[in-house]
Amino acid sequence: MTRERSAGMRGVTLIEAMISLTLLLIGILGMMRLQIVGITSNQGARSNGTAQELARELAAGLERLDPSLDALLVADTISDAPPGGFGDPLDASGNLATSGWRDWDDAYLTGTTSGYPALKVVGVRPDSALESDPADPSKPLYRRRWSIWQVATSNTASGVRLAAVSVVYRERTITRPRVVTLYVQIPNLGASTVNASAYR
Repeated sequence: MTRERSAGMRGVTLIEAMISLTLLLIGILGMMRLQIVGITSNQGARSNGTAQELARELAAGLERLDPSLDALLVADTISDAPPGGFGDPLDASGNLATSGWRDWDDAYLTGTTSGYPALKVVGVRPDSALESDPADPSKPLYRRRWSIWQVATSNTASGVRLAAVSVVYRERTITRPRVVTLYVQIPNLGASTVNASAYR
């Protein structure tokens, strides 16, 4: 004796179940990929924010120094126009440029750097307070550098200096180093006062 199924009672076949599970799996994999992209983007934004904060710290520390006395603010270039590549601390190969840049040294915090007597940069975090580079744990992940360009004038003491303060760092998913550069104008207030008094 055979029993006929009514038209309203229809079950799910094995093929339909497999197709549904496949679609569900594709959706879950897409969500996982989206989560990975979100985590990576969040890490990149955090690294960029830290680099900007470090650049502002170093720029503020350099602005506090006296340009007429401080060897850290001696111009690397004195010309009518900024030199080519001014503000880019990397060379064409993506390595740190060697000429025209000064690298941060924690000895600047205490004024004990050889060749720079009695210099003291205030308000800048030491390298030991920064995350270390996974590729080279002896160095910080964020490398701070700066270069000084001065407008060529007849009186070099009164010329305005432009500092390019850069922070170079690496992200895990990007092979080329990332750079944050901040430009700061450093006037020589003492020389400006002398020049102003000459016109009184």
